[in-house]
Amino acid sequence: MEQFEYLLVLAGCLAITAPLEFFGARVYRRPVRLARAVLPVAAVFLVWDAIAIANRVWSYNPEHMTGVRLPLAIPLEEFLFFLVIPVCAVLTYSCVQAMLRRLRTGRRTQEPAGEVRS
Repeated sequence: MEQFEYLLVLAGCLAITAPLEFFGARVYRRPVRLARAVLPVAAVFLVWDAIAIANRVWSYNPEHMTGVRLPLAIPLEEFLFFLVIPVCAVLTYSCVQAMLRRLRTGRRTQEPAGEVRS
């Protein structure tokens, strides 16, 4: 079971933040926008991670990993980390924005989080 700890933590992060979608985050409803926010940053950090692994700057405890390696020797869990954690952050930020907007206006708006009204 220890080999799945990293994956379980990532699943827990998603499970905890997923309900924020119902509080106005509207992140999963706009997958292209989410991908444009997450994927470029994930790509940069995955390259950085691959370089650090290749130069033995850091490594991962195999007891807590599945052993699945992607190209450039990046563990599956690390690849998922760079997708899951930013998605959770965007969900949280968007939800807080939506709730603050509701408090300011005193009503529920249909305006997507993160967009400015003109």
